[in-house]
Amino acid sequence: MTLPLAQVLAAVLSAHAGSAESPAIQYDVAASPGAADLEIEMALPPGLDPRLIVDPAAIGFVEDVQRWDGAGWTPVLSVAGAPRADCRRTGCRIKYRFHLARAAAAIDDPDTAADRGGALVAPVSTWALRPEHLPDSGLRGRVHVVAPPPLAFVTGLAPVPGAADTYWVALLPGFVSPYSAFGRFDDEKIRIGGATLDLAIASPALDGDRVRLRAWVLSAARAVTAYFGRFPVAWALILAVPQPAGVHGKAMGGGGAAVLLQIAPGANLGDPSVDWQAAHEMVHLAVPEMPRAQIWLTEGVATYVEPLARSLTGELRPASVWRDLMLGLPKGLPGPGDRGLDRTHTWGRTYWGGALFAFLADLEIHRATQGRQSLATGLRGVLAAGGDARSFWSVERFIATFDASIERPILRGLYQRLALQPGKIDLPALWRQLGISLTGGEVTLDDGAPLAPIRRAMIGPASVHVP
Repeated sequence: MTLPLAQVLAAVLSAHAGSAESPAIQYDVAASPGAADLEIEMALPPGLDPRLIVDPAAIGFVEDVQRWDGAGWTPVLSVAGAPRADCRRTGCRIKYRFHLARAAAAIDDPDTAADRGGALVAPVSTWALRPEHLPDSGLRGRVHVVAPPPLAFVTGLAPVPGAADTYWVALLPGFVSPYSAFGRFDDEKIRIGGATLDLAIASPALDGDRVRLRAWVLSAARAVTAYFGRFPVAWALILAVPQPAGVHGKAMGGGGAAVLLQIAPGANLGDPSVDWQAAHEMVHLAVPEMPRAQIWLTEGVATYVEPLARSLTGELRPASVWRDLMLGLPKGLPGPGDRGLDRTHTWGRTYWGGALFAFLADLEIHRATQGRQSLATGLRGVLAAGGDARSFWSVERFIATFDASIERPILRGLYQRLALQPGKIDLPALWRQLGISLTGGEVTLDDGAPLAPIRRAMIGPASVHVP
């Protein structure tokens, strides 16, 4: 699942928010043993809002905020619960303490702060003080982190070239950032599809799962690379941490890219109820964040594309993909009182309704181009235009970029028919035209059906090898 951004986030997020000449906020972070506390010193450029904030859920864990006055450190007063340091004329240096372990125990949500088997998971946006009101064009931030061994810091933020343990962060209105964590990790860099994946597996909790986890992540990365022609982003954190039972994945963008995999030690990663999750979350990295009303689009693309991507590398058979689509897509059909995908946010309409939209787009593109183009063509065009998980786009920009890539207004028409009103879709008729039937859980494919060539083009035999 994706993390929705605030509606006010109007500018494109990137690892280098603002121009190369724009002022930057510098954060120097020193973690205590176990990362219970973070000692943070920051340098603010002039001209910024004096009221300083962190994530609203974490403000109670900021302590001892001080300002350098040229001769020593003096306390910063808080106004309405937030520190206020007027640095507008000359800029200033601020230092403070953040109680990370206490925040993780109290909040217990990895999107903000949580302890997962000794790994303290918290995006930089949880604990980085920043001006309450940021310029619409954003500010760059540089974050330098020192963690005492054997502790390590891992993050989905992009590293600053040539600067050890230093990362770019994009500070914009509605500021969020990708998953980061302090802890002990079995950490390795995987290079695939033109990207570097930082695979960080919590140790010792998941030591016994390391080989299987690596294989699962690598298989998912190969599938996503096969579908998009490259891995969606140049740098991503794949963070695996323990949880008591089951498997749960989530992707987070916001100026960087990270996938969090919460896994019970010994969990069966090949179980059909969980084997899709790593690839699903990696597909999210290939689509920009969008407003809350369009969460069905980001979730639907990931739901539909994941099995197609895995079929390209031979992990799934075409018949298996069609079976799951025949069972799943009806869950996305509109029911009584439906007001269209933009205004009906049930589970079925969000995930399977969005997948149904993506399936219909794929089918229409194949039919219009005699199989020369597909949904992947449009999504690759969006990706080439910078529309990945590090960015925030309006749905209008997404549709315009997609349709320009295929040189046809197919997505625009579908959006008007299905997002703004319930729409009518005759799935049984489409299955007959494609030559697909399901009896007793078994799929039969009819090569004499009118749209059988399109069906084979949509999901054909495995044909892509990713080294």
